[in-house]
Amino acid sequence: MSESLEQARQAFVRGIALFEGGQYEPADEAFTQALALAPGRASVLLNLGVTKVHRQLFEQAEPLLQAALAADDTQGDGWAALGLAQMELGQWEAARGSHENALARGVASAVVRMRLGQCLARAGRTPEALAALEAAVQQDTDLAEAWSQLGHLRRETQQPAEAARCYQNALDRGADADLHRYYLAALQHGAPVAQAPRQYVQTLFDQYAHEFEDHLVGQLRYQGHQVLVEKLPAACPPRFAQVLDLGCGTGLCGLHIRPRSEVLWGVDLSAAMLDKARARGAYDRLIEGDLVQALRSEAALFDLVLAADVFIYVGHLEDVFALLAQRIRPAGWLAFTIEEAVELEDEPQLLPSLRYAHPLSYIQGLAAQHGFRCVHTHSAPLRWDQDTGVPGQYLYLQRSI
Repeated sequence: MSESLEQARQAFVRGIALFEGGQYEPADEAFTQALALAPGRASVLLNLGVTKVHRQLFEQAEPLLQAALAADDTQGDGWAALGLAQMELGQWEAARGSHENALARGVASAVVRMRLGQCLARAGRTPEALAALEAAVQQDTDLAEAWSQLGHLRRETQQPAEAARCYQNALDRGADADLHRYYLAALQHGAPVAQAPRQYVQTLFDQYAHEFEDHLVGQLRYQGHQVLVEKLPAACPPRFAQVLDLGCGTGLCGLHIRPRSEVLWGVDLSAAMLDKARARGAYDRLIEGDLVQALRSEAALFDLVLAADVFIYVGHLEDVFALLAQRIRPAGWLAFTIEEAVELEDEPQLLPSLRYAHPLSYIQGLAAQHGFRCVHTHSAPLRWDQDTGVPGQYLYLQRSI
């Protein structure tokens, strides 16, 4: 054996020991050294790729695992690691195939079955997804995440009692308490309105960022961002000196309001969404944080504040309106969308969709309390769900002079 191959072997053995000890960063360094000394070795590529998955370096892991499995496709653990990396990168169809390959090669773990179920659900293959998730919880009844994923799918297929049972099982097995109580509250009509946990909204949109526009605009035919700007009342000025786009996401609304903005700010809780918005180049300033946090921390005054499909994730708006009254100039404008409440009540309603609906009477009360008058409303679908329009209201308020 040549000296370089012996050094590669020693680095590889050291990497295995470090990995098994949970020391993933030094294991990565050892496997990287081994690969430099023995380029193209499938075993080194595989272990380096798996290590990078454990370090959550998914973009680095994916090509390493692809190369390893191209050389030796019998490695079930490699397919499972590749599937996870692909899920994290938003490559859901590829991830489905990788998890199927892992199962076919003997990695019959409940976690792999659960992840396959998630991929099938993303592809709209609901019966197969349910079967995979049911198999996961049968194999490991203590796998809280699988119960939670099964609850999501039961809820989305209008099985509220079954969804509630799954969420309760997840909660009983150590799942995040605030998050799962929120899920359960959405299924209990008449329960006190729960506030969406910050973690839920942030994670939802961080994971959604890769496919946000294709899904929301392409599949759900979302139009809130466009209609909100197009229907600005004639009384509005042709251009606004300072505009704030609350919950700006990837910048869909920003593109439409940019021609009428001297200075355009955006705020969003999701760093991944803000990366997409930044790449668009429409904003002069972007702030990462929730709405209340951003409105409290900034002293600027705005001539227009937009919130397209944002309040549906906020629920109670008392704090938001109180702060907006301080951040909008006299005679300035507030334009936003709400999802229509199913029943006439005096407060927001948390729907099984995990979104909030707001009665007009509730909004009108807040507006009057904080010095806004409603200039115009417009009724139109916000998006389509299973070919049915989701009714929404577009509201345009002006701050009292």
